[in-house]
Amino acid sequence: MKSAMLAGVFAVIALVNTSDAATSTCPTPQEIKQKAMGSGGYRYEMLQPDGRTWSGENPQATASYLTDSTFHDARYDAINQAVICTYKGPMNNAASFSVTLKQVSGWNLTPIGDWRGTYCEALEIAKCLFTHH
Repeated sequence: MKSAMLAGVFAVIALVNTSDAATSTCPTPQEIKQKAMGSGGYRYEMLQPDGRTWSGENPQATASYLTDSTFHDARYDAINQAVICTYKGPMNNAASFSVTLKQVSGWNLTPIGDWRGTYCEALEIAKCLFTHH
């Protein structure tokens, strides 16, 4: 009886611990907002539903970088607890920028997708899903 109750308690704890985990992926270029910086280039931002912000900047960017670029890769930086998403222009032209989501604790890749360790390169953003707290 005690072992059955204990197993039930552990199951509830496991559910509670995973219930606050979120599944995310890099924003699509259409979700990212672009703002000109005073010194030249552009700043990129996307607000997530949980209130956290993806952000990045490229001081050499032109206005067309956002529309010219597509998703290229995602990587997790364990030292800074951040996920960095990179977007590149066609045929590796100069159009490229990155956005970063910081303070990503409890990061883990999803078992479905194109992750190789902490790096994911894919044509589709959905192949680079990750979970976090």
